[in-house]
Amino acid sequence: MPDRLTGALRGNVDVAGLGALLIVLLAVYSHYDPEVFTPASITILSAQFLPLILAAMGQSTVMLAGGIDLSLGSVLALAMAVFAVRAEDGVVLAAVLALLAAAATGAANGVLVAYAGLPPIIVTLAASFLWGGVTLVVLPQPGGSVPAGLVKAYNNGWNGIALPFLAIALVLVLWKVVRTTRFGLSLYAVGGNEHGAYASGIATRKVKISAYALAGVFVGLAGIGLAVQTGSGDATIGAPYTLNSIAASVLAGVSFFGGVGQMRATVLAALLIGLLTNLLLFTGLSPFYQLIMQGAVLIVAIAVKTFATRERTD
Repeated sequence: MPDRLTGALRGNVDVAGLGALLIVLLAVYSHYDPEVFTPASITILSAQFLPLILAAMGQSTVMLAGGIDLSLGSVLALAMAVFAVRAEDGVVLAAVLALLAAAATGAANGVLVAYAGLPPIIVTLAASFLWGGVTLVVLPQPGGSVPAGLVKAYNNGWNGIALPFLAIALVLVLWKVVRTTRFGLSLYAVGGNEHGAYASGIATRKVKISAYALAGVFVGLAGIGLAVQTGSGDATIGAPYTLNSIAASVLAGVSFFGGVGQMRATVLAALLIGLLTNLLLFTGLSPFYQLIMQGAVLIVAIAVKTFATRERTD
């Protein structure tokens, strides 16, 4: 009970800290874009940030189980390519195929991690090349076509409703439900203490595979969102999402060792990274500085998290 209470308090501190930073960043952002709080601007920004938020949620799911996914960008691009190629045959069918492809790749990663006993970083690094190659087979060059009406509704709103914002809310509600299920509890247990979870009767291998598959669903949704935002597919567009999803998860307080972290904090951290990237564009700095900023944020976040962990264990 004390450990659970400590974890809850730590999670609330992470959320409160990120919320405060977000408020400060929005105040600075409003200096460059005075209309940032208008419905139209909220719709545009949520459409822009939805893929990163969903990708970060997928990465956090894997990290909660004690793993990491370096193939996330390739899987996102694969889902995007499948959806863009098949969208003309029907949006629903294309979405189902994209989600199935992403979930299958995630489950395959999970099987290798759970049964081969290989480190997740090695498995998913190799998988990033494998799924990247499959994506190029599906879509050798940028293309595909998403119905113009769907693209317009996604980016500009539908009957006054910001569809991306609604999607984020629905996914968070879905995660809240999953978190209270046996699988959700097992996910945190396996990430926190795999041997203890196994001794308690939890099928740790199944939990790991399910975690990677669920992460694949999140990443698949991110790929679909990106395809709808841009109106087409691109097999090479996913790479930045791998780094940014890890950065968002670490900033949110999700532990590399598993078992610690809150998804709402991950959403806030992804928003912070998205807003920071936009601010760099507003200031007229070279795009190369975006890479420097992202790398610096990740290093600082890891350093702070590592230092805090050592302080608690000393």
